[in-house]
Amino acid sequence: MSVIWNTSRRRGFPPAGRAAAALWLLAVAGCGPEGGRPLRLSDLTPPERLYVTRFVTLERARAVALVEPGRGGALLDSLAVAWGDSSLAAARSALPADPRRQALLHGLLGRILRAEQDSLLDAPRPDRLDAPLPDPPANAGDAAEDDGAAPTGG
Repeated sequence: MSVIWNTSRRRGFPPAGRAAAALWLLAVAGCGPEGGRPLRLSDLTPPERLYVTRFVTLERARAVALVEPGRGGALLDSLAVAWGDSSLAAARSALPADPRRQALLHGLLGRILRAEQDSLLDAPRPDRLDAPLPDPPANAGDAAEDDGAAPTGG
């Protein structure tokens, strides 16, 4: 005796139910402790602030290395020594566990790098490594681009 299962028939939500479920998931994804509101520098915890500061400092040093390879290489080597072998582990531990918070943090980082773009491209100087971080307004740039976009590079 053999049994044949009818696998061609799909069960699931009807089209209207799928749309409602998708809208519900989108609504729930935006409901978190931050409520989907873009982060500002003042919203960061100390480890998150250190993560953002180091990332921007590294981008500034990389910009110098593109213009002045010898000097930039020395800066990058100096940062590697100053931050030590545990810098990658420290950066990972500084990231929040909540993926929504991570997306908001990287959205802020993207806005900061866009605010730094002119100085990174036009005036990469070693003395800018310690410059204060810009705090762009939450509406700076394209909000859709910020919501989950992680910066490239690193």
